[in-house]
Amino acid sequence: MIRARRAQRRFAYPAACAVALFVTVGAYANHFHGDFHFDDSHTIQNNAFIRSVRNIPLFFTSTSTFSSLPANQSYRPLVTTTLAVDYWLGGGLNPVAFHVTSFSLFLIQCALMLVFFRRVMDRARPDHDNRWLALLVTAAYALHPANAETVNYIIARSEILSTLGVVLALVLFARGGAARRYHLYLIPAVAAVLGKETGAMFAPLLFLYVVFFERDVSLREMFRPREIVAALRATWPSFLVCSVSVYTAIRMATTYTPGGTSRWQYLLTEPFVVIHYARSLFLPISLSADTQWPLVADPLDARVLIGVAFLATSLALAWVTSRRRETRPIAFGVLWFFLALLPTSSLVPLAEPMNDHRMFFPFVGLMLAVVWGIGLAVKRLAAKRSGAWARPLLASAAVAVLLAMAYGTRQRNIVWRTEESLWLDATNKSPDNGRGLMNYGVIQMNKGNLIVADEYFDRALRYIPQYAYLHVNIGILKNALGQPAEAERHFREAQLDDPRNPVSYTYFARWLMSRGRTVEALLFAQRAVELSPADGDARNLLNDLALAKPNLSR
Repeated sequence: MIRARRAQRRFAYPAACAVALFVTVGAYANHFHGDFHFDDSHTIQNNAFIRSVRNIPLFFTSTSTFSSLPANQSYRPLVTTTLAVDYWLGGGLNPVAFHVTSFSLFLIQCALMLVFFRRVMDRARPDHDNRWLALLVTAAYALHPANAETVNYIIARSEILSTLGVVLALVLFARGGAARRYHLYLIPAVAAVLGKETGAMFAPLLFLYVVFFERDVSLREMFRPREIVAALRATWPSFLVCSVSVYTAIRMATTYTPGGTSRWQYLLTEPFVVIHYARSLFLPISLSADTQWPLVADPLDARVLIGVAFLATSLALAWVTSRRRETRPIAFGVLWFFLALLPTSSLVPLAEPMNDHRMFFPFVGLMLAVVWGIGLAVKRLAAKRSGAWARPLLASAAVAVLLAMAYGTRQRNIVWRTEESLWLDATNKSPDNGRGLMNYGVIQMNKGNLIVADEYFDRALRYIPQYAYLHVNIGILKNALGQPAEAERHFREAQLDDPRNPVSYTYFARWLMSRGRTVEALLFAQRAVELSPADGDARNLLNDLALAKPNLSR
């Protein structure tokens, strides 16, 4: 009887891990045939460079290979490399191949998180039950609907690769041995930055890990010169390597523009955006692929004051929980959340103040802080005689929450399945989002619903009157409606609004070619290819015009 119970206990944890994996795969089973969306168009679908794995060396020397749009050409060669491999394995633009790779990377990241969380928990409070809490944190992260925004969005693989690199580097450092002695942990750290620049946050995260769990000091004690020197002695290679990697990425991205307008207004907006991210961990009901989030202009705006109060309260929580070893995972998780958000939620004004896929990296830490805090509370209740119900209650609640998360993830997968379902969801949640209205109008135009498309384009013009893509699409629509003069006016307006965007020239050249104005068309097609050699549509159009060259003199 005793042996049977021991055998059950021995296999209970591996069985639970297998069940967690099974449920995660089941939650995402309906996402593998999802469409390409949004920025996938210029980084994957229209990117001529990913169509051959022979271009892989070029990805590391030129940012023009990342996107067909110069303004979006970041230095993320690891992302483009995986996309080229997917294109090769899938025999073209087969979304299944791309989704399989992203999901596989996601599962590997989750497995590494399980290892790292167990390490952190054992450092804070050695306990046989830590493995169960580590599994709970990992399963909750894997099944959280907010992370479906990243897993479904193929080009957001940059978030997965970057986060995976950070977690792997931390695991290698924490385990010690040759990986630490010979600084091999820096390899995935560099890979993290090559996936996305936010991977550079590995260095400060490693510094906190050393301070909290190896030096065994609080935030207050950390500021002693002796502790700072000791922590830097262990982590200075990470700061050096991450700094050089980020500097290289910035220097390489010569045509990239963040897209934001006001650095000051962006900074004022972000504290309230951070509240949205934190709230979404507990209540992910307003997820959207493209949320319209207006910038805050007044520093005395209530949203600024509430956001700053939230930041101060959260940092105070980290300060207090860092005092005791057993509560330090809470402090570490809270600070992870803010450090991971720092690159996109501070002084660099991006085109969108808020994107739900930006929660992917920060949620690693925030989930740790929340679950560990709950675990400590349950431990204390269970230690009391009247708290015998605490463990079974936590287990039951955890199962219920995880299943609810799995259901929510499946629902988000359905939303991401097609362009129409995705943008209908976005416009319903943000009816004043001009870009969302435009994208839904494009879908209706492609279905032949020209009048409906015209209505959505008119609505979009109220909010984004100088958006080049909108004028290009209106030009296409007006041509289909038999209004060539209006079509040409909007095509030219697109070029005025965004003169360095090759799309504005490609579609105008295509329209000119259809009108028999091939000499003009050739000039605009050449301009598009000049602006972006990666633009597959522009290159194909230029080839077509070159074949028609004998007829240009007519």
